[in-house]
Amino acid sequence: MNTIDEAADTVDRVLTPSNVKRYMKQRGTAPLSDIINRFDAPPEAVLAILDFWQQRHHIRKIAAPPTTSCGTGCSSCSTSPGAESSCQTPVANDLYEWIESGSLPVGFNLIADYEQAWVPTSPHGV
Repeated sequence: MNTIDEAADTVDRVLTPSNVKRYMKQRGTAPLSDIINRFDAPPEAVLAILDFWQQRHHIRKIAAPPTTSCGTGCSSCSTSPGAESSCQTPVANDLYEWIESGSLPVGFNLIADYEQAWVPTSPHGV
């Protein structure tokens, strides 16, 4: 690899919203752990940028199935049956998926949602 390619790769690995966008568009889906490793960034910083894109409806989180223990060792969650609190630590296996602007969200039923939203109302409240 020449120095120009190395410099471009280094710039692409800087954690910015545009670099995360480019990476996610190329991958389609990626687990949180891969995104963290790609940008060699703290999980909180990666999650902040993923949240930025989620708010703009370009990324969707696909939660990993629950396990008996989150495996982080933070001890801030309770995994016993009937516990009131649950783990607040992001799961490294949670998948994030890039959504193109024309895509419908998962579970979105255009006809049913339209019919439900289109309920004529009387201008006089009758």
